[in-house]
Amino acid sequence: MIKIQFGIILGLITIVLFSECRKRDSLPLQDNFVAFESAAQGISSSESSITVKLNLLNTTSTDLPLLINVTELGLTYSAQYSTTPAAVAGKISLIVPAGSNKVSFTLNKIPNAIFDGNEKLIFDILSAGSSVSIGVTKQFILNFAELVSTTSTATINGGGANFGNKVFVDISTTRQNAILRTNWDLSFYTGTDDFRVKLNSSMNMMAKQLNKIDLNSVSSADTIGFTNEVAFSPFAPTAISLPYIDYPNGDLTRTAIAAISTTASDNRVYIVNRGSVIGTSGASRGWKKIRIIRNGSNGYTIQYADIAATTFTSTDIPKDENSFYKDFSFENGITTIEPTKKKWDFAWTYFANTTNFGTGEVPYMFQDVVLLNRNVQAAKVLVSSKPFVDFAEADLNTQTFLSTQNAIATDWRSGGGPGTAPSVRTDRYYIIRDTDNNYYKLRFTALTQNNERGYPSYEAILIKRG
Repeated sequence: MIKIQFGIILGLITIVLFSECRKRDSLPLQDNFVAFESAAQGISSSESSITVKLNLLNTTSTDLPLLINVTELGLTYSAQYSTTPAAVAGKISLIVPAGSNKVSFTLNKIPNAIFDGNEKLIFDILSAGSSVSIGVTKQFILNFAELVSTTSTATINGGGANFGNKVFVDISTTRQNAILRTNWDLSFYTGTDDFRVKLNSSMNMMAKQLNKIDLNSVSSADTIGFTNEVAFSPFAPTAISLPYIDYPNGDLTRTAIAAISTTASDNRVYIVNRGSVIGTSGASRGWKKIRIIRNGSNGYTIQYADIAATTFTSTDIPKDENSFYKDFSFENGITTIEPTKKKWDFAWTYFANTTNFGTGEVPYMFQDVVLLNRNVQAAKVLVSSKPFVDFAEADLNTQTFLSTQNAIATDWRSGGGPGTAPSVRTDRYYIIRDTDNNYYKLRFTALTQNNERGYPSYEAILIKRG
């Protein structure tokens, strides 16, 4: 009886959500605008180039011209820097191609050029095609020194209502790195203390171990019954699937894939469900079979193939002390997804979390999840105990900091269920201790842009410099 009632409730939820989607589909198209991804960044002495990104709220149906003005403060074009595409008479012409909602240009330092560290470039959007407006962040300032921002405000480019991107944010430099969620499958831990492998938690991936070590002996017959067991179910999630995800607090001892043993024969084959494509179709991304062994004392070897294949591909993955993980794609091999250790503080993403519907903890995909880097900590402050504007350095000692990756998670927003519009929780904010021991107070200021999910905004103010 309980199962029947639960199914009825979920069916009603589905009807409500479908109805809301249909209502939204019938609305007129929203206004489109273009803006810089952030208002300011710094380029450090060790960096030779930097990519400056601009985003549209919606994709453009035709090629869209943009004109960017460049103002130099203590710099000379061609002598100290150049741009790609090149600036002509202090202006950069860009084209946002039809079907896209983003464009970028690259600034390159001239080799052997000398910088004092106080130079700046100011970029302004002068004009855009007639089909779009110029957004609020119409100016971008590039500082020729690593920027430690005292006040940072930004809109995160999550890719819209389908939450297509995982976005890595560095508060002190106001940088964000938006990565399409399908660009990787596995992340290999590079620390010297362990050999661990994570699933791409921003896709609804799962992995289950088989009692086999020969990849070629595994076929589709080994996956009988896996369709419902090793998969996220939005309608009837079950605790039986919980061991097949990485536990959401980031504990590396609770990953779906066991620690990679020094004894090769202990490392068994896993069946990997790659989840579904981004979007509303729910089409499967397919299944893989993998086996991972150690490659000496400082690396991994992954063997992988389609379920029915009788041969497999093998790739060596070395550890890298500059990053916490080396990322891997079944299509593209080793790839760079997560920035280096000190180049990000939190990530915004669609995420494999857990919830409890009253019958125990079950895996469940959540939207708008904020995850901490491994070397970042966060503390929650309620406005009732200390208003955001009043929090100062003297208040830091009274805070309890957490280092689990889901210390914030979805705590910053509420709603989103049937009949409840999602919204930012204004009764709380967070204190962030970043990778350089800078302390910031951080609050989220918007969940949407023009009522579209996937574009949250935040404000961060420096409390204490590291």
